[in-house]
This record gives sequence, structure tokens and C-alpha cells, in this order.
Amino acid sequence: MKSRDILKDLIESIVCGELEKDSKFPSEAHLAQKYECNRHTIRKVMDVLIERGYARKSHGGPTFVNELPCTYSLNLSSQYDLYSAKDINTKVLNLSQIIADDNICEKLQISKGSKVWYITRLRCINTRIDHIEYIYMPVSLFPNLTKQNCEASLLSYIEYDNNYEISHGIKNISAIILTEEETELSNCKESNLAIQVENIGYLTNGRVYEYSINKHFNNSIVYYAKR
Repeated sequence: MKSRDILKDLIESIVCGELEKDSKFPSEAHLAQKYECNRHTIRKVMDVLIERGYARKSHGGPTFVNELPCTYSLNLSSQYDLYSAKDINTKVLNLSQIIADDNICEKLQISKGSKVWYITRLRCINTRIDHIEYIYMPVSLFPNLTKQNCEASLLSYIEYDNNYEISHGIKNISAIILTEEETELSNCKESNLAIQVENIGYLTNGRVYEYSINKHFNNSIVYYAKR
């Protein structure tokens, strides 16, 4: 079993509560047998879990399950890394191919006249409408994108279905005023203020895989940042 598949399975076990907070992880030998891999692979996976804040290792002792990092993380976590799949609902409002304008071409570092996917998604967590996403992705990188992919985790689609490796993102966070349509979608009568997070995402080969604008309907966002 590949390390990223093991990582995905262990994160899901933490998120759904199968691996409880402050409990000890099974031994390397046990996990290696379970996932039919060598112990070196398990060590690599555990290092990633520690780096992302899902686990902590005592000096010279066992590895323990941490409390989930936070509602939002400064690494490129999927919502599925923070919540159980049953608690997330995604409504795809739009999926279409468009010709990128000059601004989108600049953000995605693609040639003028290139086609991009334009995706609009409304994300709900535990039945609460959380945010709306506007996402642009090069068709040349993802020719077979479907609505079903957009209803699930796009990060998993990028890494697992297309075998790309995500490197990092550059984010810009600002306060904005929602449009009338967005205010109606947010189901928030008290305020039309929101937190906007723009992201330009990069693959390890240097290509930009997405430019996105997320408008969060909460008035604040708590981030988990790890050195």
C-alpha cells in the first residue's frame, strides 16, 4: 500500500474518532502488517502526521493522537482532513469550461486564450453553511474533471486520480462585503461581511494547479500554524 493511501486512511481514522485523542498509535510493526508495507514507509507516514499536527511523539517513547489541529490549517489540508466525510456536504453550483481572461491567465501562469475549469461550490459543515468557493483550474492539467470529483475532495482528485504532488500555496486573506446573491446563499441575515481567502496552489513541478477565492461566512477564522 502506498504511503499517501496509508496517510489518508489514518487521518480518516483520527477524524471519525476511531483513533481517539491522546491514545497511543499502534506499533510500527502492527501498522506495517496491517497495510502490507515495510516499517520505513510507516515511519514516513508518522512523520507527516506529526508535521501536520495530527500526532505527537514523546521523547524516546510512543506516538500519541493529537486533538484535530484546528478548523482551518495553514498547510494545504482538505476539509476531509479535518472533518468526517459524513459531516461535509458540497453543492456544486457551477462546473464549466471558459476561456481565461488576462487576470486568470496571469494567476495560473497559462497562455492567453487557454481553457480553464470554472467551479463554484457551496460547502456545508455539520449542516451549517460555511463558505462559497470560486475555483479556476487549467483544463490542460485536468481534462477529465467531473461534477462528482467536485462534490468530493479536489485535493484528493489532484493527488490520487492524477498522480500530481502538491507543493504549497500562496494565500491572501482580506475582509470583504458579500454580494446580494452570496448573502442569500449564506443564509446569514445579520451581516454581509465575510473573510476572503485567495489561494494560488503550486505542484512540486512548479506548475500552478489552481487559483481559488473562498468566501467564509464566519466573521473570523482561527488558523493552525506550525513551524
